[in-house]
Amino acid sequence: MWLNSLFQGCMDAAKSEQVSRPIRILCITFISLVSLIAITSLFLLVFVIEGQSLLRRGIFLIMEIIAIVYYLQFLKALIKKRGKKPS
Repeated sequence: MWLNSLFQGCMDAAKSEQVSRPIRILCITFISLVSLIAITSLFLLVFVIEGQSLLRRGIFLIMEIIAIVYYLQFLKALIKKRGKKPS
């Protein structure tokens, strides 16, 4: 539960304009690292480990797709924030 709060706080800090640039970079790095570890772990569970049922592999594949989509949405939100220039 505390990990979810930490992760959500880092996402909010990474998207915020009121946080200093080094803190935003640190939060983006942390979120990217956690997301990429989760995606590669799920990839390994689906395609490398043998002896699993097809249903279990399908569940892990769906979880992997959800993690990829969530990470891409985060990156898309960051790109939108950088594209906006103050007038």
